[in-house]
Amino acid sequence: MNWKILSSLILVVVLGSCTTVEGVMEAEALYCNEFYKGIRAVGRGALSATTGVIVPDVCDTIDVIVEEENASSVGKSNS
Repeated sequence: MNWKILSSLILVVVLGSCTTVEGVMEAEALYCNEFYKGIRAVGRGALSATTGVIVPDVCDTIDVIVEEENASSVGKSNS
């Protein structure tokens, strides 16, 4: 399975209450603090050890979404 698809699915599950990019950006402060990042790292490590599936952290996925949204916003404003 493509890691982008998998990370998108994880993002949907973890941030199910966020329906817009703005909601995801606002939730980043909650989901990307060190405590939650550590807990997710343990879970991802266990998943990788048992299944061989490497799952990126949701915060990395949020960063990608924010970058894409910012790039599309710049592209729209230049049009």
